[in-house]
Amino acid sequence: MSYLEPEKLIRAEEWFAAIEPLLREGYRFKICPVGKSMVPFLCGGRDEAVLSIPDSEYKYKRNDIVLYKIENGIFVLHRICRISKKGIFTLGDGNTGVEGPLKREEILALVDYIIRKGKTIRKNDRMYILLVNIWRFIRPFRPAVIKMYSAVRRLEKRLKGCKISA
Repeated sequence: MSYLEPEKLIRAEEWFAAIEPLLREGYRFKICPVGKSMVPFLCGGRDEAVLSIPDSEYKYKRNDIVLYKIENGIFVLHRICRISKKGIFTLGDGNTGVEGPLKREEILALVDYIIRKGKTIRKNDRMYILLVNIWRFIRPFRPAVIKMYSAVRRLEKRLKGCKISA
C-alpha cells in the first residue's frame, strides 16, 4: 500500500455524500475503518466492514454495528448496546463509555458483515454472537483485557524474532 499525500485523501463526508445514493439503491459499500474504538472485533487499518442502508421497516437490534456522524462531523462505526424510548445507544467494542441517544434517522448505514483477517463474519454467526455477548458482559474490565492482550501480542512478536539454538 502506498502512502497518500494529505491533499489526495477524500474526507469521509465527501465520500459518504457520493456513495449514499448508491446505498439507497441497494448497493453495498466496503470500508476499512481507522482507529481502535472497535478493537478487538474490528481492527482499524486491517479489517473491513460492509455497509448498506436497511429499509425503513428494519428494526435495529442490540449488537448491530451502525455508522453515524457526531456533532463535530466525524463518522463513527459503533455497536448498538441498548435501545430505549429515549433512543439508540452505542458503544465501541474497545470503549467503556456509552454514546447516545441517537434517533433512528441519525443512523446513516448498517454493517451487514465484517471481514476480519480476510475471513467473512456474518452478524448472525453463532460463535460471533457468543463472543460479542461475552465482550459486552465484561465491559468494566475491557481496558485490562485489551492491555493484557496487547502485551501477549508484543511478547509473541518478540519471541518470533528470537532464534533458539539447542
